Amino acid sequence: MISETRVFVKLLRRDFCTAAVCREISMKIQTDLCGSHIRIRNYRESDLGFLTDMWFDEENGKYLSDPTREYVDDKFQKALDTLGESETGYYLVIVLADTGERVGSCCMFPDETGKIYDIGYCIHKRFWGKGYGGEALSLMLDWMETQGAGKVTAEVSVGNVPSNRLLGKFGFVVERRTKFQKYHMDISFDSFIYGKELVLESALN
Repeated sequence: MISETRVFVKLLRRDFCTAAVCREISMKIQTDLCGSHIRIRNYRESDLGFLTDMWFDEENGKYLSDPTREYVDDKFQKALDTLGESETGYYLVIVLADTGERVGSCCMFPDETGKIYDIGYCIHKRFWGKGYGGEALSLMLDWMETQGAGKVTAEVSVGNVPSNRLLGKFGFVVERRTKFQKYHMDISFDSFIYGKELVLESALN
């Protein structure tokens, strides 16, 4: 999984964003993003139990900024309860294409220009090793390119070998090294900030 550290910081600070950054309506993709094995759709309130079970799990959420369940406070819970109302980013759920079974989550946060997106994803551990993370990343990249994005960034723990390998496979490069801490926990990770420049179709014509 890719750490959603900066993504959740943005969500928790949503009440303080400026009018230039905030949208008047919640951000939703207009149509599902469909791949060979998975489909990415908008978040629904009924997804929250699946997502928190995944994010708060010590193994599944090891490299996320999300805390384990006992460290969730009122502020964090409010952020969770309003995921579907986000005005600053897209909160999405990854499901199997044929059955609709949930397999993970992903998110995309554009900056105020709409040209740079910060992303994150998490695959439930029952579905690790099946290529769903790569397929989700490919679908997100294709969609962001259609929206006019010129660059995509992601933060990954140094110790998260599979996600570091996956980003490298998709042409992401390390831009700098930093660290993040799990919310309200005395656990921190060294991390890489990755970037990938997108080649827009308009630039090729």
